Amino acid sequence: MIRQVIAALICLAVVLAAPFAVSDFWVFIFIEMLVFGLYAVSFNLLLGYGGMLAFGYAVFFGIGAYACAILIKRFGFDALSATLLAPLVTAVAGAIIGYFCVGLTGTYLGMLTFAFQMLVYTVVLKSYDFTGGDDGLSGLKISGFAAAPRGFYYVTLAVVALSLVVLWRLVHSPFGLALRAQRGNAPRSLALGINVSLHRWATFVIAAFFAGLAGALFALANHSVFPGWLNWTASATPIMMTILGGMHSFIGPVVGSIIYVLMQSWLTGQTEYWALFLGIAIILLVMLLPNGVMGLWRNSQT
Repeated sequence: MIRQVIAALICLAVVLAAPFAVSDFWVFIFIEMLVFGLYAVSFNLLLGYGGMLAFGYAVFFGIGAYACAILIKRFGFDALSATLLAPLVTAVAGAIIGYFCVGLTGTYLGMLTFAFQMLVYTVVLKSYDFTGGDDGLSGLKISGFAAAPRGFYYVTLAVVALSLVVLWRLVHSPFGLALRAQRGNAPRSLALGINVSLHRWATFVIAAFFAGLAGALFALANHSVFPGWLNWTASATPIMMTILGGMHSFIGPVVGSIIYVLMQSWLTGQTEYWALFLGIAIILLVMLLPNGVMGLWRNSQT
């Protein structure tokens, strides 16, 4: 226990001090790690705890990003208000999509979420006057303390940390236990009086809310948003991060997001074929660590 506390304090000190030891570029990379960490943990709420593989999960990240950008560019909201409202918009989208998906399982559920993602992607791509079409929306302004890269890093750190605490409490609550029970055996859960459909639907709404929050933060960090964030390839990102870190661990997706962002950042600076080498590296990691990095760590503790 003492070693865990010491390790946590060291990690906290590193996280707080890191922005002052690196350039603005690496500050942005740290922000990306935080945002993708929240994104992956929210996805793992569906996959690891709920047993629902959503192939089109990027729809929530993209809706959150676009909602934030549209509120700022088209309706004149400030960045703070847009960031608070964007996840609510995404939660509504999650409620609608989840309503149609909770009755399905396996590939059928995954493909239906994918269909919704491509539907939203097409709408965004064709609604040039509202979403900017291929050009996206740029020039998202942030004022005050968060306007500087390091200021925005600390704001993102606070938001992500609070969100992770909420999600951790959720998965360890009676709701989280019921969610895991239906993942293991839905008919038995029904026999015990658990409303499986309601729990699965609520999980969609909650996961969508936090994915939308991650999308809004990422849009502000980039000062722009693009339709590629909603394209079919975008949904591979949370799946890879979750599998890399370990979907049977709450913190696993965060670890996976750090590995993924670091590998991508390093490889893009080394070769124009970075996607090929990133794919090879991920395949090797998954083959060598079938339970993710956190699975390896748990095995080393036993």
